[in-house]
Amino acid sequence: MLQEEAPPEISVVLCTYNGEKFLEEQLQSILNQSILPREIVVSDDGSSDHTMDIVHRVSAASNPSIRWTIVQRQEPLGPAANFAAALTQANYDLIALSDQDDVWESSKLEILVAALETNADASLVFSDATIISDTGSASGSLMNTLRLTSGESRAISSGAALDALMRRNLVTGATLMLRKSLLDSALPIPHGWVHDEWLALVSALQHGVIFEPLRLTRYRQHQFNQIGAVKTDSAEARRRLREPWGSFHEKKALRNQGIAALLDSAPSWLSAEFASTLRGKLEHDAWRARLPISRSKRVLPVMGRFLRGHYSRYARGILDVIRDISLVNEPD
Repeated sequence: MLQEEAPPEISVVLCTYNGEKFLEEQLQSILNQSILPREIVVSDDGSSDHTMDIVHRVSAASNPSIRWTIVQRQEPLGPAANFAAALTQANYDLIALSDQDDVWESSKLEILVAALETNADASLVFSDATIISDTGSASGSLMNTLRLTSGESRAISSGAALDALMRRNLVTGATLMLRKSLLDSALPIPHGWVHDEWLALVSALQHGVIFEPLRLTRYRQHQFNQIGAVKTDSAEARRRLREPWGSFHEKKALRNQGIAALLDSAPSWLSAEFASTLRGKLEHDAWRARLPISRSKRVLPVMGRFLRGHYSRYARGILDVIRDISLVNEPD
């Protein structure tokens, strides 16, 4: 008699903070998956509403085969630190991240598991999602909202996700599943980084990122989102171009400390080629921070770097060219 294959061992890591409005719907969508998780880790960041009442009620009524780990703290850590702490609580080989206000399609875990099983070298898979409102009305694709380009899509599909991620983050935590082994090289999350950005970067440095184009999450956007999808439209471009020069570069410098620390640690898994790419990114950002105060004196050096490809490789192309020419120390 053939032995029945054991089901995949999956941990779902769900972070909460005052999420009573949508939380039960999300928990039920996790419990209605075509393959059930072995474990659900809930890490609450100091909720003052009925969030924890909902968690305890749903967990008590759930399938007894699912192990629940529920952590509640009094002092909030913030979204990124909460997820970083919650990830250390996961016990199984595959970990799916969950926001408190989304809804999962019933096949989400099954499809993400299959993607990792067919790509033995992959350590992280993320998918597209359907953007929904607080009432559940759909308003399009997450990747369309982020304006995923054909070049970025090709880079990710060809195993060169780092080429895309050097320019900007495309990985939304609510859509991803990772192998627990990735945490050995990705934790702790450096200051200034959102958890999904850093996990994706470290995975990409190991040729580990893959993309599933199906929309497997109904990704809810509402006024109380702690982290949400940012539309890359003209209004967002104008907002970025009004950001003060100093604060823009302070944030980049803080994030780059994390990259510099990674380079200094010289992990065995980091190739010389990718280390060189990271150094190129640090050098380019440092060069940008040293541009002259006078905007007229920035034009020639910025255009020179643009023509040599630095802005296309390490930044957002023409958007950051315009930003570096136009930003001032104080908003208009």
